[in-house]
Amino acid sequence: MKLRDMLEYVVLGFSSDRFKTLMSSLGVIIGVLAIVVMLSVGEGLYSGVFQELGELNIDVVYVIPGSINFGGPRTSVAEEPAELTDRDVDIVENVLGVKAAAPQYDAHGIVQFRNKNSTVPLVGVSPDRELDLQEKVVQGRFLDSSDSKAAVIGYGVAHEFFRMKISPGNRIRIYLDDRFMDFKVVGVMQKEPERSMGGGNTNNNIYITHPAMKDLLDSKSYHYQSIQATVDDPAEAERAAEDMKKALARTHRDEAYSVFTQKSMLSNIEGILGMIRIALGGIGAISLIVGGIGISNVMMLTVKDRIREIGVMKAIGASTRDIRTQYVLEAGVLGLVSSLIGIMLGTAAATAIGMLGSIPSSVTPTSILAGLLFGVLTTTLAGAYPATRAARLDPIEALRAE
Repeated sequence: MKLRDMLEYVVLGFSSDRFKTLMSSLGVIIGVLAIVVMLSVGEGLYSGVFQELGELNIDVVYVIPGSINFGGPRTSVAEEPAELTDRDVDIVENVLGVKAAAPQYDAHGIVQFRNKNSTVPLVGVSPDRELDLQEKVVQGRFLDSSDSKAAVIGYGVAHEFFRMKISPGNRIRIYLDDRFMDFKVVGVMQKEPERSMGGGNTNNNIYITHPAMKDLLDSKSYHYQSIQATVDDPAEAERAAEDMKKALARTHRDEAYSVFTQKSMLSNIEGILGMIRIALGGIGAISLIVGGIGISNVMMLTVKDRIREIGVMKAIGASTRDIRTQYVLEAGVLGLVSSLIGIMLGTAAATAIGMLGSIPSSVTPTSILAGLLFGVLTTTLAGAYPATRAARLDPIEALRAE
């Protein structure tokens, strides 16, 4: 039989029983739709998170107490976290390639302005070491080392937290636990782009000096919570991090601390997002396999219903190969058409999910090709056994069938 004749026979078979054709293709349509949506959402999450993280400072190395692991060995296995002091800041700053080292202490407190309260992040800083923050002041000035009752506020605190705008010269009261102190606002930071993750957003921060933070905490033992080291060359950040680990190991032999870069964080997150993408694609593939099983069952029923027809085809000269090819082609065409419909519906669904749910989604050629290949391959394989069974029918027995 010629290919053209086979295709005409396939179309005739589909049109003769449209309900059965629809039911056969529905499982494949849903499966391909699921694959396209899952892969698109997974790809959107992947690219969206990396776009977000890509805006972070890749020239910064972080030193914090305790042990964390971003896909590599821990710096220390000790239980007791290290206490970071000025000595550690000097050690980090003296590492080759480090431009500056800035210690910070982070806390959450309550700011009061004109009898209105709001919760804000508090950041204790060393003003002479915060060169980047100094450049972001748009009103007033940044802190001086001698400031013990002065504060610099983020754009959001100044313009969005209270009914009245806070300007340099205004006084605010900051509560931390059961203590409070009055501060004079000396500067306002510029407005930063809103980011859903990562550091560097100063809009909601209030900056005070370390002595002021120590007084607010009423702590006799004050230690830094982190040291942020800026390197001259971002390409040397990993090398500088290793040098910092070795240098700090001399003074923290029995204490836990961690040194990491943005790159190490990105590598770990990349692995997690990769697994999420695979898992989402696997869920869609399972849906498609279920659809393929349905097609196999329908094809088996089709063979049973068309036994006499197969007998006639063999009696007039159709070979076993022709019959097998005919049924495999029928399954493949059904899979191709169903896959194309599933791709169109999946693209529309992924776009709608992204718009309505504010979830990143990205319909890529890879997700479309994956849906098409899986759909055609699954249905073709599902039709292989029914096709082989039809090809092996004895023409005489087939003609006798009722």
